[in-house]
Amino acid sequence: MAKAQPLSFLGGLTAETFLREYWQKKPLFVKNAFPNFEDPLSADEIAGLAFESFIPSRFIFEKGGERPWQLKMGPATEDDFATLKDKKWMLVVNDVEKNLPELKSMTAPFTFIPNWRLDDLQVSLGEDGGNVGAHWDDYDVFLIQGMGQKKWQISYLPVSEDDFLKGVDIRLIENFKVDEEWIVEPGDMLYLPPRIGHYGVNIGRSVTWSVGFRAPKHQEMFRDFIEMKFDNIAEDARFSDLELEVSTQYGELTDDAIDRVVKVIKEGLLTNRDEIAKWFGVFMTEPKMYQTPELLEEKLTLEAVMTFLDEGGALEVHPGLTFIHRQIGEQYYLFVGGHSYPLPKEYRDLITLIVNAEYLDFDDLEDYLSNNIAGEFITKLLNEGVLTMEEDE
Repeated sequence: MAKAQPLSFLGGLTAETFLREYWQKKPLFVKNAFPNFEDPLSADEIAGLAFESFIPSRFIFEKGGERPWQLKMGPATEDDFATLKDKKWMLVVNDVEKNLPELKSMTAPFTFIPNWRLDDLQVSLGEDGGNVGAHWDDYDVFLIQGMGQKKWQISYLPVSEDDFLKGVDIRLIENFKVDEEWIVEPGDMLYLPPRIGHYGVNIGRSVTWSVGFRAPKHQEMFRDFIEMKFDNIAEDARFSDLELEVSTQYGELTDDAIDRVVKVIKEGLLTNRDEIAKWFGVFMTEPKMYQTPELLEEKLTLEAVMTFLDEGGALEVHPGLTFIHRQIGEQYYLFVGGHSYPLPKEYRDLITLIVNAEYLDFDDLEDYLSNNIAGEFITKLLNEGVLTMEEDE
């Protein structure tokens, strides 16, 4: 995508202008962002996803009384759907593109945003009046209207962790003040930055597709980084004071002792840009639930891989994983599945080929398979489930 090109789905803005003026700053509504939009899945197909135990889903019901909303986690049952008739309800399904790779076409327009920020494609389905209440999120989201209509309301009031409706299973804003609203139709899109209160109510049967971008919490980042540093400390390393001086005040914690502790902590936390890059690549590619690659019990050899591809087979790039890459020193790294896979930097083209592919066939890999380093790298990814063999492709 040419960065300077005006993009119709952003209302004629360029990617640069959108990122500079709207991204994480203010909402953007685009009428008819995707002309002639048709849902890639029918309502029945969306409902069918909720029956799968490996696809995250939930029902949200609106009802009266002190607890006006009720949350029920999936997988769904036939009884769940049988009880919907007299309720206002929403079915929300996450990680759709990870389980139906063809739906990655829904996230393709947003590739001007780094892929390690992408969380998932979510779809919500509900009948007239269905909603999930007024709430806010900690991530950026593009809301694309599918079938039907929906009334979206947003609020610019500051939100806080304390401004929740008490006694409800979902995080709802207790005092929601409407500042803007739209009636959206198929193909309309609303971008919302983090912490903008929003409230969407179905008008008739309605489907909404949400492209969400994750923003890891600082606490999560620090905890994971500290755990990595902890694992790097030798198990038998202990406090040492070879030049201990005679204590004049029994029980006193001296400056000398604290200086020694400071030295231990500083050395343990000592880091540099390259170490942080290696850690962050691993951290940001940790697989989601049900997306962990499966190790092959019977390991493949490079010869077996070459024969498979030569006979017309193809390799699928795991659709549920995030693939990112970076040069660090003299190595070029592939980060995927919470692991790092380094190669000498001259193999950058191979790694970027894998990152940007859905399937790889013999023609794609022919130049690499004759090289032992590249060939063994491809074989390793197959043995660790990052790539899989697909005979029918």
